[in-house]
Order: sequence, then C-alpha cells, then structure tokens
Amino acid sequence: MEAPIQIPNFELFKEIGRGGMSRVYLARQLQPKREVAIKIVSPGSAPDEAFLSSLKIEGDTIAGLNHDNIVTVFACGVVDKHYYLAMEILPGGDLTERIKKGLRAEDAVEVMIQIGGALGHAHKKQVLHRDIKPENVMFHESGKAVLVDFGIAKEGDTESSFTQVGAVVGTPHYMSPERCMGKSTDARSDLYAMGVMFYEMLTGHKVFEGRDTFAVSYAHVYEPVPPLPPEHARFQGIVNKLLAKDPKDRYQTADEMVAALKKHRAGAPSSAEPATRRVDTTISSPLQEKLKRLAADDAGPGATTVNQPTGPVNLHAPTAVSAPLGAASGTASTTAVEAPKGKSVMLYGAILALVVVIGGGVVFWPKPKSDLPEVILNAQQQVEVQDKLGAARAMLRNENTEGAADLYYKVLKEFDCTNEEARGGLKGSDPTRYEEAISACK
Repeated sequence: MEAPIQIPNFELFKEIGRGGMSRVYLARQLQPKREVAIKIVSPGSAPDEAFLSSLKIEGDTIAGLNHDNIVTVFACGVVDKHYYLAMEILPGGDLTERIKKGLRAEDAVEVMIQIGGALGHAHKKQVLHRDIKPENVMFHESGKAVLVDFGIAKEGDTESSFTQVGAVVGTPHYMSPERCMGKSTDARSDLYAMGVMFYEMLTGHKVFEGRDTFAVSYAHVYEPVPPLPPEHARFQGIVNKLLAKDPKDRYQTADEMVAALKKHRAGAPSSAEPATRRVDTTISSPLQEKLKRLAADDAGPGATTVNQPTGPVNLHAPTAVSAPLGAASGTASTTAVEAPKGKSVMLYGAILALVVVIGGGVVFWPKPKSDLPEVILNAQQQVEVQDKLGAARAMLRNENTEGAADLYYKVLKEFDCTNEEARGGLKGSDPTRYEEAISACK
C-alpha cells in the first residue's frame, strides 16, 4: 500500500475505511508499540494552514476527553498539509450494522445509557459532538459501545472549523430543529440526535424520511413525533421528550436522559411526555404562501379563511374543520376552512381530502361510511405507512406533488388500499394513478 504521507513514529499498512473527508488506515505505533487506526483528512479538505491548525486544536480537545465510552486518541498533528488522528482500533463494527440485523429493546437502552454517559462527560468539558448517528457508535470486542468521530465537534460556543468551510454540517436525518433552521445549538441538540438514534434502534427506521434534505429538515421542524410500534410503546415518553421541538422541553442534560433510561430499565414506567410540536410561526411553508395568495385572489363571498395559530401547538390536541354549515371545534388550536370559490377549488379539494398540517394546525374530519374491506397491518407495516404519509405531507408543503403522489401510491398499492389520507392525496395530485391504485381494492 502506498501511504499518502509518512507520519513519524507510525507505520501505515492498509486502508480500512473512508468517508467524505477522510480515510482510515490500520497502522502500528513504534513507541510505545501498539496497533492503531489513523484517520487522515484528504488534501482537498485542507485548503489552508489556518484550517489545519484549527483541526489540530480540535484533535487536542478530543484527546483530552477521558471516558470508557469515548474513543481513545493517542496522537494527532499535521504532516505535509495532511491532518492525522491516531486512535484505538474498534473491531466490533458500528451501530448501523447492528440496527440492520435487529436490536433487542434492552440492548438499545444499554447503548443509549453508555453513549449518554460519553456525551455527559464531553458536555461537562464544554465539547459538543454535533454528528451523533449510528455510524459514529462503534463497539469493542467486549460489546462496549464507543462514541467516535468528533470531527465536527466544537468547544463551548466556538464555531467548528469544519462548519466554517462548509465541509461538514452533520447528517440531516439526525439534525435538531434549531440546527435545521440555522439557529445556535447547545448540548440539547446532541440529545435530540440521540432521540432520533433511539427511535431508529427500536424500529429499524429513521424518524423522518424524505426525498431530499429540505424535506427531512422541514419534517424535523414541523412534523409530530411518530408513534412507536405497540411492542415498544413503553418508550414513547422518553422518545417524545428527546425529540421535543423546543430544546426547553427536552432533557436538559445527558445525565438527566441517562437517569430516565436507568429508571426505565429498572422497571419503572417513564412519564407520559406529550409529543409537542413547538414551531416558530414566522416560518411559512411555500404551500402556505400559495394558499394565502389564492385566498386573496378569491376574496369575497365564499372566500377561504385560514386562521393561523400562534405560539406552541400540541399536535396531539384535537382539532377540527369548520364547514360552512358549522362543525365541532377542537379544544386546542383550530384551523377553520370554508369551501372556496374560483380557481383555488381544485387545490383546496385535494388538500381537504386528507389530513393536512398547515404551519401548526392539524385538520381532521369524520370517516365516511364505506363498504371497503378492512385491512389489518402489523406493527412494522403501520410504522412504514406512517413514515410514508409523514414524508408526503412534508413534500406537499414544499409543493413537491409528484413526490407526494409517489408515496401515496405506494401506501395504497403495497400496504392499505383503503387508507383515506393516501386515497385523498393521490386523487388530488394524480387522478390517473389514483384510479389504478383503487381498481384492485375489493
């Protein structure tokens, strides 16, 4: 193997992994003698001396962490404009592999406790990780979980050099709402990512899916916490609190989270934390803006009125549609929608055919009587359906009707041809495929 650089006191043998910014090599440290893994940042990611120098400072910061569940760093530095980090070898694979194979709930809880302890130690040293995800949790041969790759970590309120050059901004699926919106973050943002990872360990699915980064980020900001399958419902309170939209509603420290998990492990049920959705109502989706414009164009008798809620909204609080002849109103935020006239009829027809989330309000209406067959889904299928419906709602807000139609079609063809939300959504966005999807529904 031709090593990219010669590092004093180390011999590099072979490449054992790579990422977008770096490669990892198996190596031997000469004094003291031991095998190590060395991560080398690629030259294209190191544009100047200041950048390399800041990486060295970050490496020193991580090397100063001393915890059983944080990777041990032996050395770091800059050679020939390459940044390197020598660390312990972890032969037990990563958490992604274990999630694919399937994890027992008690094993997921144990990983959360161990990695939570690691985060607690780092946070007390004023170090944030900022890229919590299954790929960055690895294992010793003994099975002990270890947190690795603090590559975009930052100390205190200082900005990471990786963030400054835009090379790494984290993984969208694990980003907190405040980070998605470009706001300042603290330790509670790491805890949100822990909640996403916990959900994935329990279900095998990411909490929010989407066709692109925008759809996923939007879901983190606006979408409610999906329900866990029945067999894991006892963890819903912990998941809800970790994934609260407002950092003030989450566990405030990693130690608080670990204490709750240990209490739960000991047999005590977790408190029923509500799946709150706190949003900044100054943020308006493209679909909202279009609805407002259409409503203004149709002003007059029968024009559409959308009452936007202000302040925090609890998505699990009941809401209702106010029809022209009157309807029951919810006990929390209520979105009132009257039948529109003019060119917006088709758009509203599509939207009113399904459960719609518009900037903070959720719309429900009674299920019509139908002679359609009853479809029974298992827990795994229910989770997949909810994932697809949630992603479709996010796409609608971004006016990605084609992507939403694809997801509605999959729900009807592969899971439940009677699903009202999918039927209404597909009928409004792609009538041709709607007819095809329901033709086989007997």
